[in-house]
Amino acid sequence: MILQININSKSSGQRRMLLDFYEVTKGGKLLFTIVAIYILFTSITLPLIKYYLAKRNKVRNSDDITKSKDYFKKVLNTPSLVFILRNIAIKEFSVENVLFWENYQILQNMNYRFYNESKKVKETDDDGYIRLTNDYDYDYDGYYQQQIQSIAVDPMNNYSYVPDTPVPKEILPYYQNFFKTFIHRNGKAAVNIPDSIAKVIQGEMTFPTIGIFDSAKEEVIEMMYNSIYPIFLQNYKSQLDETFA
Repeated sequence: MILQININSKSSGQRRMLLDFYEVTKGGKLLFTIVAIYILFTSITLPLIKYYLAKRNKVRNSDDITKSKDYFKKVLNTPSLVFILRNIAIKEFSVENVLFWENYQILQNMNYRFYNESKKVKETDDDGYIRLTNDYDYDYDGYYQQQIQSIAVDPMNNYSYVPDTPVPKEILPYYQNFFKTFIHRNGKAAVNIPDSIAKVIQGEMTFPTIGIFDSAKEEVIEMMYNSIYPIFLQNYKSQLDETFA
């Protein structure tokens, strides 16, 4: 008898819970609504949220790329963007750094031109040795003036050189002028590189190589990257999208 009462009590309690649930959910309609909302959220809203988060992360990653030093070097090899950097540097009283970079590129262009012109005039003598004709004289001064007068120097993406190669005598005066202008402490546009680097360069000017200014170049790139490039990104980032789109 006691067992029967307990069973009846449990059955009554379960029925009461079902009735209460039925009343709370208004006959199951509320439960159906909740399930429908959940399905809508997981099938439409959640994918949209994931899409916009992924898009935002993509933009953020893109911003990080433009802030890298490798990307900055890409900017430095784009004449139209170097022109903008130069204008920023003028306002920031550090134009000597951009002028250094532009004239450094001119020197490398002259090395490249010398290499190409030398190949044109090479001859093979009867013994199979290679020599240069003595009656060929390329107008390097005219080429230098042409580069100086241009707005910016075209990049040489496919040009590589051996830094320890001696500077050809034909373009040695331009290296000497570069040293007096940008490296010597009394130069008209002396860049703010460490004295240790300037002294090494000065010591090597007796027998300079075509890579003699490479260490100074890296210092100048670092200075521009930390000073004027953040301003460029802040005010002219749209130029990057237009140029490298």
